[in-house]
Amino acid sequence: MVPSLWKIIALVLICAHTIRCALWKDNVFYNNVNASYAYSYKPTQDMDDSSMFRQARRSAASDACTTNEGTSGTCLSRFNCMRQGGIPKGYCSTYGVCCETNLQCGQVSSSKRIIIKNPVQLPTVCQYVITPYSSNVCQLLIEFEQFELNQPTNDATLGTSTCGDRFLVGDFTLCGENSGQHIYLPYDVAAGATQVTLEFSFPTKWAQSSWNLIVTQLECPQPKKRFGASNMVMPFMGQTNLQDLRKIFSAKHSDWELLAPPGCSQYFRQPTGTIKSFGDIYYMENLHYTICIRPLPGPSVIEYTVNKFSLSSEQTDSFYDENCHPLILTDGRQNDYLMIWNAMFKDDATMQPTYFCGQALSAGQELVATAPYQMYFNSDDQWSSVETGFSISYRVKSAIS
Repeated sequence: MVPSLWKIIALVLICAHTIRCALWKDNVFYNNVNASYAYSYKPTQDMDDSSMFRQARRSAASDACTTNEGTSGTCLSRFNCMRQGGIPKGYCSTYGVCCETNLQCGQVSSSKRIIIKNPVQLPTVCQYVITPYSSNVCQLLIEFEQFELNQPTNDATLGTSTCGDRFLVGDFTLCGENSGQHIYLPYDVAAGATQVTLEFSFPTKWAQSSWNLIVTQLECPQPKKRFGASNMVMPFMGQTNLQDLRKIFSAKHSDWELLAPPGCSQYFRQPTGTIKSFGDIYYMENLHYTICIRPLPGPSVIEYTVNKFSLSSEQTDSFYDENCHPLILTDGRQNDYLMIWNAMFKDDATMQPTYFCGQALSAGQELVATAPYQMYFNSDDQWSSVETGFSISYRVKSAIS
């Protein structure tokens, strides 16, 4: 009995030593606490696994599925689907069921991926509260699969545009048609953020109001760190919340492919796409947000093709730079503009404006720019009938032919 016991103890010590050495070596070679997740292409495998028990990885993107009825769902175990009040509608690989959920008005959710659809009967106010999925959550991605509210009320005499029925989140107030749009919000749980509220308000209760939003809690990767024996073998020590324990032993999410650079309210991750202003007939007033586009690895350039462009302007014959964005602001002066970093006209490289307003761009015109691929849109609180917005297609391509 005794020799056998000693053999078991020796085997345990050898295994523990081997695992610890492997983890230490892994962290020595790959630790890089200064790496930025925003523009780095460092593999996600180089980031912290938090514990040896969390080996499997899946991304928030892979949680998405299509139900057997063609609607958007989330891959969950059958138990978790039922626990969240969802309905299993088909299967997704070997992971579980494609769960159709719908957060109701007034409800609170801490799920990783949340689907929000309009109720049959519109209330005066409908609020949804998002609480943290984990302490690593740093952003919220809100995707507007469908979004249609009443159009804003425009007053040409007063020069105002007001959303009656409206959607409020962060610094955004939206109405009208915005299907296909998306918004990123900062949600730094580690810094103390506790919740985000999405609110629909319906003073007019327009009967055709409808929405289908997908809200994803995105987790920032954590830099690797050296583990002591205690938190290598017992990662759950010090945890007091049952939900925390469940998350420790569950598959860890890696949201690398979805995270936006800090400060970006919109982030286009594909090498081609179309960027549009919010609102289908007229763009929204009092918006101030940054639009970012993911670069390709290595040297690259971006080409913009204008589909539509019409903003207000103070001048009637000059629509660039200081005529759009005056250095000295005065009350009542038009201050709507689209800023495009490092842009130049493709057919005239001597034309390199940064700020565009009025009728600065016409359909079919092309611009080229170098990284960073960013835009900034600003709209004031004044309205005129020319404020129909912009639609610009882009293509990122390698600079090495």
